[in-house]
Amino acid sequence: MGSPRVNWRNLAAIGGLSALLAGCALGIQPGDKSPSVSYTVPRNYQTVYLRAQNQAAECLRGKSKYDVVGKVDPAMQSGTVEVREPLSGAVVARTTLKAVDAQHTQVTHTVWGHELWDARALAAMRESILMDSSVCTVYK
Repeated sequence: MGSPRVNWRNLAAIGGLSALLAGCALGIQPGDKSPSVSYTVPRNYQTVYLRAQNQAAECLRGKSKYDVVGKVDPAMQSGTVEVREPLSGAVVARTTLKAVDAQHTQVTHTVWGHELWDARALAAMRESILMDSSVCTVYK
């Protein structure tokens, strides 16, 4: 019985991936400078929540590559919709909302700021709420 062979190529790839991941946090991090936009919309919080959830499912999920997780708190009249990377659970897009009154809602969209999760995604998220229809791309 000889000694086991080490596959140096695989070992080097794993080491490189570990170094890459250690140097670059995935997703939105507390206190980082992720792109975001906040505004008040003349709609009740339930309508805004459903619109944000629909837009995330239709436009931000990719071909089932990301998970869409929503949560509503009726007592606080607030909610969140997050788009998460399935392996790490990292949040790459988030909408938070809170009722201002019965017919107005404060909305904040935040995106990771890398690759597809940029200012264009923010604009589409905002337009979806304002237009009551899922908008995946905004042309300017």
